[in-house]
Amino acid sequence: MEKKINEAVCRYGMEKILEGAVVGFSGGADSSAVLHYLKDRCKNLLAVHINHMIRGDEALADEEHCRRICEKYGVELLVVRIDIPALSKERKKGLEETAREERYRVFYEILEKNPKYKCIVTAHNANDNGETVVFNLVRGSGANGLLGIKPVLGDVFRPLIYATREDIIKYCLDNNIEYVTDSTNSDTDYTRNNIRHNILPKLLDMNPNFLDSCTRLGEILKQDEEYICKEAAKLFALSADGKIPRKIAEDTHRAPLSRLLKMVSGENLDYGSVMSCISLIERWQAGKMVNIINGVTFKLEHDYCCFLKTKEILKKSFYAPLKNGVNIVENMAVCVGCDLTEDGYELKSEVCLNREKINGALLVRSKEDGDTVKSGGVTKKLKRIFADMHIPSQERSTLPVICDRDGVLAVPGIVARDGAFNRRGDLKIKVYKKMK
Repeated sequence: MEKKINEAVCRYGMEKILEGAVVGFSGGADSSAVLHYLKDRCKNLLAVHINHMIRGDEALADEEHCRRICEKYGVELLVVRIDIPALSKERKKGLEETAREERYRVFYEILEKNPKYKCIVTAHNANDNGETVVFNLVRGSGANGLLGIKPVLGDVFRPLIYATREDIIKYCLDNNIEYVTDSTNSDTDYTRNNIRHNILPKLLDMNPNFLDSCTRLGEILKQDEEYICKEAAKLFALSADGKIPRKIAEDTHRAPLSRLLKMVSGENLDYGSVMSCISLIERWQAGKMVNIINGVTFKLEHDYCCFLKTKEILKKSFYAPLKNGVNIVENMAVCVGCDLTEDGYELKSEVCLNREKINGALLVRSKEDGDTVKSGGVTKKLKRIFADMHIPSQERSTLPVICDRDGVLAVPGIVARDGAFNRRGDLKIKVYKKMK
């Protein structure tokens, strides 16, 4: 087993493990083996035992066992008790998931506060990796899930990843290492235990080298994943401000495109969400959108696609009468016949009108369905004008539409009604936007 540990340390660059390590120590065979291996090799070693408070007296007995072993080895031990059943109920998550979250929370807190510890060491082994591959396969995971357990994940090192459970038990016997057995490990109501006790043995009967095959599969997929993500990263660099250019989106193969979508969104998109986005891209129609996860919407514009917070798309409409002078509306200052001197705003657009061509009082509002304006002798829909000018759909609802009694008079900087617009007109309307 020591040879397999050394191979993993060398191949995956885990040398820091010998400088200082926080070791998860449950008292079971796996963690007992790794603690024994490191006790005389690691310069600064801390064993951490988490009592999940699930198994009552049995858990207390395991805790006491860990105290005795660490005292025997002369290794510092930190015991942390966490009421996982209560937290699981509070968070509405499973016991296993809650326990895992809490373990790593404790490990990382220790690492952040103690610079002498360089990494976190867990006792995941080849059997655990095989179980994970089977578990993810059953769930319908993609290539990332079939990678299995990563030997190194940030500051987390897994030096036993090449060692089988058989190797570990033999190592414990050869070195007279005492260990405890968690009674819940035999409860096949847990999915992983069912895989461990019922499924994995059958796979090993079919292929005695199944665990090695899982490791090899992970290494092959890792190379493929790294290459695809590298290609996606190149495209990400060309997607400024979270906008993927249409040509890139339409010309990119689904594999790097799916990674690019995840990079740009900043969300942990599931398969269904990614495929919904790709489906829209493959039949591009500006203005189309799909709601995905966590209040996020994926939207197509004329020449790019992007992710938006759904609430930004559903902005409230605005409506306000206009008087001469400064009119504050939403995040705009609409100035009728004057300039704005207040700081914090920037001029965005303006229009010059003939007062005599204005029928009644002026008002400003957001665009409404069916809005039209006569321009160049032709009555046009504002929706079509905005689309022809490639104005992003999420910006259209924020544009000020100036109206009089006869309807749409102008959208400053974009269009004005025939007869009303005049560059030398006696009424200038300026629109300032509040700076962020």
